[in-house]
Amino acid sequence: MPSESRKANYITYQKALMNEKNFLKKTEYFRNSLPGKAEDGVLYVLSPEALSLCDDLPDFPYALYIDTSKEDSSKESPAYMSGTRYVLEGCGDFDPDEFDDDYLETVYRRLMKIPLDILETDRCLIRETSVRDLDEFYEIYSDPEITEFLEDLMERSAEEEYTGRYRDLIYEIYGHGIWTVIFKETGEVIGRAGLDERAGFDDPELGFMIGKKWQKKGFALEVCEAILGWAVENGICKVMSLTDPLNEASVSLLKKLGFGREDEVIINGEKLDRYVIYMRCPEPSSPPSS
Repeated sequence: MPSESRKANYITYQKALMNEKNFLKKTEYFRNSLPGKAEDGVLYVLSPEALSLCDDLPDFPYALYIDTSKEDSSKESPAYMSGTRYVLEGCGDFDPDEFDDDYLETVYRRLMKIPLDILETDRCLIRETSVRDLDEFYEIYSDPEITEFLEDLMERSAEEEYTGRYRDLIYEIYGHGIWTVIFKETGEVIGRAGLDERAGFDDPELGFMIGKKWQKKGFALEVCEAILGWAVENGICKVMSLTDPLNEASVSLLKKLGFGREDEVIINGEKLDRYVIYMRCPEPSSPPSS
């Protein structure tokens, strides 16, 4: 369980995250040179020529810019094969106004390992999980009622490694995952919820856990309804959830959300009920007729 001073420091950190909507202050483009000392809040955009001046991949937040009007802009060119995580494409010199501000903010946060804000409800902020959330999670999971139907957290170093890999392999690739739930009024972490990817299944899985202190206050319903709304907005029209049939609270919540029992599955020898919800997603817009 975290000490009161560590918890106070965490709340200060959390409120700073909540109040800071834009961590990216500006972008700077380098065509034939490299920046000197890196500054906070700057995304450095490098041309292939600038990147070639580096002995190794830069240790500052950068994206590679490819001028597609040049002959060497094919995906097999050395620039694309450099190991750079983010590549921006345009015709002519780099112009930041050609790129969406939210996308550049996302690139900067990914490179700086700053968790992305996903959505807000009346009472909660839902954002990606950070290693700094783990103290709060260990406190929540210390209650045996929480782990009655949920897998417990791993040993600290393993959990930190898993959280980092989850950020890189789930959030960054799928754009969703299990997120951290924060009570906006106090900045406290109160649980986790989101859309996970489970091996062997085609549909994302709704997962949720609210700490005992905040249970029976409607938080789980509020958060999960918002997550399903986010799913529809992002083209996810079918979501499943696996639950132990003895977990009455989970079954009750799923039914309130509109899920129906689909079948029984066996995971690692454990029988679980699979609930599914089908939602109406917006029709894709048709191209204008000629």
